[in-house]
Amino acid sequence: MVRFKLNGEEVEAPKGSLLIRIAHDRGIDVPFFCYHPGLTPEGNCRMCLVEASNSRKPVPACTTPVAEGIEVQTHSEAAKSARADVLEFMLVNHPLDCPICDKSGECMLQDHAYDHGKDRSRMVEQKELKHTKDLGNDVHLWGNRCIVCTRCVRFCDEVAGTGELTVVERGDHSVIDVFPGYPLQNPLSGNVVDICPVGALIDKDFLYEARVWYEKKTDTVCNSCARGCNIEVQTLHNKVKRLVPRHNPDVNGYWMCDHGRYDYKHILGPNRWLRYRLGDSSAPGEAADYVQRGLAAVIEENGPQAIGGVISGFATLETVYLFRRLFESRGVAAENLAARARPDGEEEVFPGFRISADKNPNRTGVQRILGHDAFEREAGLLEKIRSGTVRGLVLFSDLPGCPLEDRWIEVLEKLDFAVVVLLEGDDRLPESTGIIPATAFSEKEGSIINEDDRLQLLNKATELPRGILPEYEILQEALRLGGYRRAQMSAAGIFQELGTVIPELGEKSRRDVGAAGIPLKEPVVPAGGGS
Repeated sequence: MVRFKLNGEEVEAPKGSLLIRIAHDRGIDVPFFCYHPGLTPEGNCRMCLVEASNSRKPVPACTTPVAEGIEVQTHSEAAKSARADVLEFMLVNHPLDCPICDKSGECMLQDHAYDHGKDRSRMVEQKELKHTKDLGNDVHLWGNRCIVCTRCVRFCDEVAGTGELTVVERGDHSVIDVFPGYPLQNPLSGNVVDICPVGALIDKDFLYEARVWYEKKTDTVCNSCARGCNIEVQTLHNKVKRLVPRHNPDVNGYWMCDHGRYDYKHILGPNRWLRYRLGDSSAPGEAADYVQRGLAAVIEENGPQAIGGVISGFATLETVYLFRRLFESRGVAAENLAARARPDGEEEVFPGFRISADKNPNRTGVQRILGHDAFEREAGLLEKIRSGTVRGLVLFSDLPGCPLEDRWIEVLEKLDFAVVVLLEGDDRLPESTGIIPATAFSEKEGSIINEDDRLQLLNKATELPRGILPEYEILQEALRLGGYRRAQMSAAGIFQELGTVIPELGEKSRRDVGAAGIPLKEPVVPAGGGS
């Protein structure tokens, strides 16, 4: 530890700590562009200049380590004047096209120019023009806005390890570019848009879609794989506009992959199923009664072992718990409860990140509640239906982009009672099969467990389409109608019951879990999970 003075106050910090981190930890505003806590500091923008007693000139706080006895002033007249000069140089060739720039409202150049810049420009010469082009993977470059902070270059070198981006030319001609014939095409490329401090790198998927100050922003968890990256869902008029990563050092660091970033088009896509088909009725309020009466009729005629259920790796813990209770309360054995999963992909490992091969966000959670062989029981349940042993079925088909396999379509007609919880329309379903619309991930309230046994919360970012009920409400009502539950509870209330099937939770509440989640066993340090 070393002692030094920061703005006149005695401070103790670990030797080698960077001035900018110490200042930020103490709530002191030291502006920056090129610095990012998940990347190697370079000190090339010079926006974080501060005055230090061991230097005659202002020094960059992002690359200057603390030293014993030094005195640092972050807001002295010399430091403020130096930062104002830096900003003037940055704005010399900047087009000042904020009204049409997608970064407007979250642009660091806007904020710093207002807080730390000069009140007018002395630039009278013609501005230097730079190229505007596609870099690859739907990332577009506006070179005129680029301040050459090199965050994107360092990301491709250090985190993705693919090195597609570089700086070309020199002086005020400098700009980001790709090597000829080597476009930006790594599966983490969307992160360069997130970390660009200005509007130089823009995601064409979000181009002119929304002004950020109008959007609602919700903290939740990505549902594209078992990694469970922490994300922020940004919505406008109840439509998802984009997904961006949320920092969690124990899961995804500062990043997310493009597979998860763009996996939201199905939410209100053309294939989304939004209609109840309950025999002769289509009233949402009758869904629970339809399920209760159907199961009761099969049990009365054939006994409890004549019904079965199939949940999915996309259901929340709360839904899986109520699903288990629905059958358990009727005396159904565990072997008649199975689970469906989205097929595995390939694990992708980068120097600073890992994409899981398991494309199911809550596989671990399903196994915790239904047993570790839940996904292996699917074949056995199919065989029982074919042999006529099982006559009634509740089946979840809520895997995005993965319709029911032919083997399930073939056996549905053999059942006396069948209801499918359906996310995307499927013309192959028999007319006799009841259909309950499933909720999409942005509409879910609940919790999931990732592949490292970390429990995390899903928060509802968009409202359910009119008339659609969440699965946990329908399952609760079906239990109540059967006399096995007294009243409806919210997702938060059901969470407190999870301790009966997941002992580590005890009497924990959603508030105890917090925004970063909690480990259910000894934490596993993920490959590249931190920054």
